[in-house]
Amino acid sequence: MYQTPVFLAFLSALFSDLCVAREPYFRSVPTTVKTSENDTVLLPCYVDNVGFHTVRWWWENQLVADSNNPNLESPPRIKMLQNNTLQVSDLRAEDTGEYRCQIIRPEPWGPIQQVHAIEVLSPPSIITIPENGLIEVKLGDEVEMGCKATGVPHPVVTWSNDGEEILLLDNRPILRFHADMRQQAGIYKCVAINGVGNPATAKINLRVFFPPEIEAERSWIHAAPGVRTEIVCNVIADPEAKVTWLKKDVPVITSTRVVHLISGNRHILLFRSVHPLDLGFFKCRAVNDLGDNEQVIELSGVPNAAVFKNDSRTPIETNYTLIWEVDSYSVIIDYLLMFRRYDPITKPSPKWAKLIIPADSSAPGPIQSKSYTLTGLTIATTYEAVVQSRNKFGWSKPSPAVLRFGTAGADLGYHEHIFPTETHPEENIILRAEIAAILNTPNSGTAVQFSFLFMMSLLITIIRL
Repeated sequence: MYQTPVFLAFLSALFSDLCVAREPYFRSVPTTVKTSENDTVLLPCYVDNVGFHTVRWWWENQLVADSNNPNLESPPRIKMLQNNTLQVSDLRAEDTGEYRCQIIRPEPWGPIQQVHAIEVLSPPSIITIPENGLIEVKLGDEVEMGCKATGVPHPVVTWSNDGEEILLLDNRPILRFHADMRQQAGIYKCVAINGVGNPATAKINLRVFFPPEIEAERSWIHAAPGVRTEIVCNVIADPEAKVTWLKKDVPVITSTRVVHLISGNRHILLFRSVHPLDLGFFKCRAVNDLGDNEQVIELSGVPNAAVFKNDSRTPIETNYTLIWEVDSYSVIIDYLLMFRRYDPITKPSPKWAKLIIPADSSAPGPIQSKSYTLTGLTIATTYEAVVQSRNKFGWSKPSPAVLRFGTAGADLGYHEHIFPTETHPEENIILRAEIAAILNTPNSGTAVQFSFLFMMSLLITIIRL
């Protein structure tokens, strides 16, 4: 009676060992097949000890084959072969997904499975957001644009704006930003690449509405009665601005003599023959739905600022010859020459010596030149000079640059160099003693210099009276 339980335990253990030995298992391994459309794929499901167990194939959540159910109708182009391999023919993009080979075991054991995948490679394609490819915003508004890319494998999207690549930290199909500058408008291009076929591209046109911006090509223009000239302002606006020319806040009346021309962003007020009443200040005013702007341009008869020319002659000990040119349609009457000593260490005195120099009335054409020799200067000394010109319309501005020159022996580091004008000549009145300090030997000065000294003395006497 004691031998029966032992015998039963032995049989149970033996039966368990036999069952374990006959447990089905996969000889195939999971695989992912990447292929093209119209191909045929075989997904293996090699099982040892399959015995009476059922083999099933699932595509995502759909049962597509069952070894013990011959009545199950598989989807078109899918069938299970005798060795449990699943064949998928004439592949299409929608066949992409997971395929599971499942072995059904009796209770209490559950099924075991092996997962395969098919990736039907397809070239990238793009749908823009918005689909019409046009975005219109006001300056400062938020912009959202996108390129929805599809393809297998999933494409990488890159962006560029007017041909310049936009550097992003990640693969970003959607762009969001504020249109804080009108320069952000333009063509945005997205490119989707996945290594299959050719890259897909799409374009989105961003239009940024902004109020007018105006830039005068020249804010001051020299002219004279009878000459042909023009004043120009460049206007940028979206939507397009209406541009009006005004003088004394009254719209300019155009005619065959005065014409308003437009060339792209350039708005031109052309004077075929300047009339004396045309001289003065003009406004170029631009208006659109978002705002307005204006620029002032002066049409003036006074001369252009004179420009110094370097003297090729070698300076002598106490003299120096200055040469300058001035552009003036009207004849120059006289010049105001201002000069002073320059010391690179102590810097120049704020006071200038001034000389009124008559012009050569016979000078031809709009380019008029003049030379003048300063005498009685100090040996080996550096000086600075500026000059103004006067015609019948008035005085020009000082020469745009200060001429720095020197007598023989002066430090060449400061000889005949031209520097931007930083003078305020109207603040400087030189007394007789100060002129004598600038001119080393005043008795050797020219007649004009003596005349200047006399006039300054007389003026000082009158002021004191």
